[in-house]
Amino acid sequence: MLEKEGMRKALEEAIRFEMDGREFFLKAAEKSKGYFAKLIFETIAEEELGHIKRVKDIYDRSATAEIQTLSPLVSQRSNLENVFQQAKKKIDQTLIANADEVEAIRLGIELEIKGHEFYKRLAGEATSEFEKSFYHQLAQEESHHFSILHQVEETMTKSGSFG
Repeated sequence: MLEKEGMRKALEEAIRFEMDGREFFLKAAEKSKGYFAKLIFETIAEEELGHIKRVKDIYDRSATAEIQTLSPLVSQRSNLENVFQQAKKKIDQTLIANADEVEAIRLGIELEIKGHEFYKRLAGEATSEFEKSFYHQLAQEESHHFSILHQVEETMTKSGSFG
């Protein structure tokens, strides 16, 4: 029973983490003046909704005797890659990176790194293969978001008109 309680607490923490992340990215999108940053932030916020749903599904199943099966998390390709490519095509060559947007991107990067570390820690503490796999997959998604945000940061800061 103690093991199950530990899993439920970890899942509750994961839900809170994802909700906080979604809120951060929605606020960043709202404050963004540029199309590029706004689109990236909105897309990540939308993907955080998917994380919340999957974590809640696991949480709900942990309260029942239902057999746990892992829904494919990583195989659901991120929309961010497509968004990044589309946004790059639409950006005016004279993009002026707003310093606040760049700072929000950097804060987003930190958030995704923390998420990756958080899920990696939970995977290490997990007692079942199901839990380990679930947390490893969430860690991979956080890592993917980090990678995209890092690319966005580089694009914005190398635009020639920032700093």
